[in-house]
Amino acid sequence: MTFLSGIQAVIRSAADNRVGAVFGVPGSPVTAVVSAFKESPDFSNKTEWFVSEKIAFEWALGYSFSGKRSLVVVKHVGMNVLADPLMTSMIHTIGAGIVILAGDDPEVTGSQNSQDSRYYGSLSRSPVFDPSAPQEIYDYLTEAFSLSEKMKAPVIVRVTAAVLNEKSEVSSLDSGSAFEAPADLKTDKSVWRYRMTGRYLRSHYVNDAISEQAAASFCRIEEKEKSDSNSGSKFGIITSGYCYSRVQNVLKSVCEKKISLAPENVSVLKLGVVSPPPVSQIRKFLEKHKTVLVVEESEPFIEDQIRVFGNVIGKRSGHLPFGSTTEAHVLLAIEKADSVSVPISTDIEMFKRPAGGPDFCGDSFYPLFYEMLGKLKEKTNLSVSGDIGCSMHGILEPYSVLDSAVSLGVAIGIGSGVSNNASASNNAGNKTINNIEYPKKSIAVIGDFGFFHSGLLSLAEAAEKGVSILIYVMCNEKAAMTGGQSVYDPEELARAALKTGMNRNLNSVQTFNFEISLKHISSEKISTEKKSPEEVLKENIQLLFEASFKEVKKEGISVIIVHWKCDS
Repeated sequence: MTFLSGIQAVIRSAADNRVGAVFGVPGSPVTAVVSAFKESPDFSNKTEWFVSEKIAFEWALGYSFSGKRSLVVVKHVGMNVLADPLMTSMIHTIGAGIVILAGDDPEVTGSQNSQDSRYYGSLSRSPVFDPSAPQEIYDYLTEAFSLSEKMKAPVIVRVTAAVLNEKSEVSSLDSGSAFEAPADLKTDKSVWRYRMTGRYLRSHYVNDAISEQAAASFCRIEEKEKSDSNSGSKFGIITSGYCYSRVQNVLKSVCEKKISLAPENVSVLKLGVVSPPPVSQIRKFLEKHKTVLVVEESEPFIEDQIRVFGNVIGKRSGHLPFGSTTEAHVLLAIEKADSVSVPISTDIEMFKRPAGGPDFCGDSFYPLFYEMLGKLKEKTNLSVSGDIGCSMHGILEPYSVLDSAVSLGVAIGIGSGVSNNASASNNAGNKTINNIEYPKKSIAVIGDFGFFHSGLLSLAEAAEKGVSILIYVMCNEKAAMTGGQSVYDPEELARAALKTGMNRNLNSVQTFNFEISLKHISSEKISTEKKSPEEVLKENIQLLFEASFKEVKKEGISVIIVHWKCDS
């Protein structure tokens, strides 16, 4: 037995299962997992960062087809990006095992939503394991690789920050040992003998029974009823993942709360595989209990599948909140278990600026940039589309510059839609503001990581369709909010994307390097001119404003790449 965190259990299991490669995309809560793999002697040369989850998964498919196991590590919203190849690979068949470690963020501490990865199990029919402790992380990853090779399909293991950071004793293989994988794990090309309909049906006939058997094998009932309890009068809890640990803690302390449902009157059905659900075991559990509380996070994934039985309470009934589920929530739900429904809380959290102003990091360039962009917007009245990440701070006061910020890499696409709609509207043609004529243009602000994640394709589409848009690519050469992973230089690819399309002669790319400007602040040239750092910076911001104002009066695509170094 070794004392391990959930992250360490992931690495130990990957090593013992002879995983050939780890492909990750930064994002909470899985950045720390991939970083730990990069620091591991066993995996430092086998771990790669990617800017796109789809590409990371495609690399995993390549390893699988070549006979090597791989682990794909993404956050919950990254599942959206890799969904296309995931869905088809389920019926295509694969070779060596592929496991997707999907990190959910129920508390929404580092994400734009509290999306629930378990739904991708139902959508793709990929089995989804939901571990509750480091030992289960180790065991479930082992089973997931085995199941993946048995089904010839990817398998998902869903984790959260809570279980990744949990520390406990883990029983693993002896040093130097490994789980044996089948000798020939390359793709079985015989699947291509089937038509698409045949492949789809075959995947059901072959794999449904296998995944259902796995679901039944990884659930257990913990009986706590007194022997004299009457049938049909008992209270039960169905749970999975780290919520199981919270339920256990609540049941241990509930006697002190003086409520009627003491631990000896409660039984727990713990699910290890949540998709597909172990239907037979759940049905029997529901028939045996008068009331069943479903404890889960983020969404009512399990609850929605069994509410039809009528004796189920949980998030839909108001007993538990949507999103994160804490021990306090579980205790309150148990106390109110006799109520069929509970008023759902409408205390919605609002964004609060810190007292010192916007929470940009260190000497961030963004405050100065947004002041400049605010002036430009006030003068031109153009719409500004933003991206998630650092740029999101431009939505609220004191800047209030951005009109939208939806998800990673969308700024150029949204801005293109705004521009195209304006050009196609009934009042097509240039618009006049303060006696100055402007084309139907919009502005987009995107980070360099978001640009490579999906913005580059939007730029190519905009060029092909002759959109007029001003695009700022904020280039700090790193994924600033997810661990500082390095990002490529966008300039040459931006230029290449603009060399096509119907208005190629109107398109332009220029760069403003504020990293160089800041370095020059302390140079002899600046000191002899007796200019303060603030004066130099303001002069360069003014130059950026003038260049921007010139570009918004032109047709076509104008890309301005703004370089600077941040302290993140």
